[in-house]
Amino acid sequence: NNRFVLYRVASYYKSNAQLHMSLNIYKKILDHYNSNDQDLFLYASNLDKIGKWKEAKVLFLELLKKNPEDTFTLNYLSYKLALKNQELELALDLIKKALDLDPDNGYFLDTLGWVQYKRNDFNSAVYFLEKSVSILPRSAEVIDHLGDCYLMLNRTKEAIFEWNKALKYETDKNIIKKIKRKIREHERVL
Repeated sequence: NNRFVLYRVASYYKSNAQLHMSLNIYKKILDHYNSNDQDLFLYASNLDKIGKWKEAKVLFLELLKKNPEDTFTLNYLSYKLALKNQELELALDLIKKALDLDPDNGYFLDTLGWVQYKRNDFNSAVYFLEKSVSILPRSAEVIDHLGDCYLMLNRTKEAIFEWNKALKYETDKNIIKKIKRKIREHERVL
């Protein structure tokens, strides 16, 4: 029943992809202690990871009502909306607000780039993703996003270059397979 120990155990389960166990511990923290916004964020993000997006989204919106300047929640919600291709105008508003508060955050710039990508504004997406890559030059995800945007602008050679660069930094075997598939598919076209 030690809060610090519970955080450590939840983190252990989360890092070992035992998200239901982690979720149960965060729920226990919320139920038994004076919970704070961070506890609620961790619980909501775990809900999202186990596929309970609707429940998680309600909690993220609740967090933003309490603290509209919570940049991490603004970014998380915006990025998830973009990934799900939902409420893209809301996603754009959220990430712009986060960037007003933290304009040089490479992760937030990536999210803005990805929102613009989903909105089919590829020129704008490339601008923000190139800026993000300059801040986070070893982020495989950001580099991969940039490659995807280059492809949409018919800049296939640059896309392949970026995807190859992303492979240098990516560790997830499934993502590596996806990137390699994109490279093979588009090298044939050249």
